[in-house]
Amino acid sequence: MNASKRWTSALALGLVVAALLGCKKDKPQPSGTGAEAAPVAGGVGIAECDEYLTKYERCIKDKVPEAQRTTFQTSLDTMRTGWKTAAQNPMTKAGLAQGCRQALDQAKTSMAAFGCAW
Repeated sequence: MNASKRWTSALALGLVVAALLGCKKDKPQPSGTGAEAAPVAGGVGIAECDEYLTKYERCIKDKVPEAQRTTFQTSLDTMRTGWKTAAQNPMTKAGLAQGCRQALDQAKTSMAAFGCAW
């Protein structure tokens, strides 16, 4: 499977996991647990998601061949928008930190072909 298809699969899985985890009936984590961070420009406001977005964007910019960058950036922008929307909904926000951690772990593997450092 090429890197673009692995990325698309990781993106889809990350969104599904985040949505499913957000639907859990568990109580949301109280604030101050480290699961949230102050929003940064273009960020989601959840530390794990913002870390993923920052590292992935740097990988695209620094390592992905120019001919493929647009595809990866479009997918990343779609994920960012989805996570921002999910972060605004208390039902889905609770699962975002774990979903973003999983997406980062998957990206480490799928983007290794480009030599990205995580």
